[in-house]
Amino acid sequence: MDDIFNSLSEPIPQLRQDLELLPIQEDGEELLVLRDPSGYSDEMLVFRPAALALLQFFDGRKSINSLMDEIQAETGVRIDGAQVLDIVQSLDRYYFLSNTRSQVRQEEIDAAWQRQETRPAVHAGVSYPDEPEALSDFMHELFDADSGDSDGKSLLGVITPHIDLQIGPQVYVPAFRRLEQQDVDTVVILGTSHYSYEDLFILTEKDFVTPLGTMPTDREFVRMLRKESGDRFTHRDVAHRQEHSIEFPVVFLQHVFGNARIRVVPILCTSFEEFLVEGTRASADEKYDAFQKAFRTTVEKLGRKVTFVLSVDWSHIGRKFGDDYDAADRLDEVRASDHAQFSALEAGDYDAFFRLLRETRNASKIDGFACITTFFDLVAPRRGVLLDYQQWHEEERASAVSFASMAFYSDTGEES
Repeated sequence: MDDIFNSLSEPIPQLRQDLELLPIQEDGEELLVLRDPSGYSDEMLVFRPAALALLQFFDGRKSINSLMDEIQAETGVRIDGAQVLDIVQSLDRYYFLSNTRSQVRQEEIDAAWQRQETRPAVHAGVSYPDEPEALSDFMHELFDADSGDSDGKSLLGVITPHIDLQIGPQVYVPAFRRLEQQDVDTVVILGTSHYSYEDLFILTEKDFVTPLGTMPTDREFVRMLRKESGDRFTHRDVAHRQEHSIEFPVVFLQHVFGNARIRVVPILCTSFEEFLVEGTRASADEKYDAFQKAFRTTVEKLGRKVTFVLSVDWSHIGRKFGDDYDAADRLDEVRASDHAQFSALEAGDYDAFFRLLRETRNASKIDGFACITTFFDLVAPRRGVLLDYQQWHEEERASAVSFASMAFYSDTGEES
């Protein structure tokens, strides 16, 4: 294309800051994959590790010529400008550079998304089957293999993972079994926001479409929640476009309830790390408090019978997540840390949970802290039950993710 970067003397545009650079092994060789998790580009570029040093020079200030001079001064080696230009043009062609070309691409995609009335299944065919019959069979096999308790008495909500369904689908099942017998009409999904932090909460009115049909969103609830909060929260719902933390629970809800029995309220919760850093409760934040009050008012005015699904993965450790160590060296330590946090939640003791995370500044990177905080402040569960727990160790990326399912209750008695 004519607008692809094509200069040795002009500054190389900076790499987009929202890209992922993932280590992989292929035929015994260490490689790096650059990809766009936000979905503005479907392409992936593969580099040798030596290219990482080169990519770090793409800071929006250096030209290829000045970069060549700088590297020669430091190493005595004169790199080939034509090869560097070829790399830059590949990045530009796939919208990986932070320039006008990628900005226009993003604006076009975002505008098209805002006009849509439904949210299509982005991860069907990748993380789970995209054919209705195959997906139905997949779900039945999962639930048939689990004979756990489905008693929903005094149940307030559940934690489920959002780990890829090719990795840990079994851990979802005991949580959704607890929901099966509940007399509810509205399921509030508090999902971790992976792609946007523009507001505390990001809502959408779009219905969710999967191979199992269309799960309706409770638009009346969403609109009243906005109104009762003084319309303080963004109406931009682009963060939902690629987000799996809502899509995966919807598939399980469709299997358990169908598409006619319930409606969902999809809410993405963004980072609350500032509260951990400052050591203050989120409830002290005026905007957060407005959400809490508006939510309770909305439930009361509409008379909804509500339950919650918290879409949360637990610890993220290792080199893929920016740590300077291999996850294999910390798996036992993380397991112990995770279970200490579970114990606090099982006791209904959010303050203890908060203290545990604050002590380490959430060192193991639990991505659902905001969801858990919001849920506990809304309904104050008195006890929880850990249902399942697993760790997924990616040896080739020296990284690991732990994930769990839990159920939370309004009573303090022993589980029947």
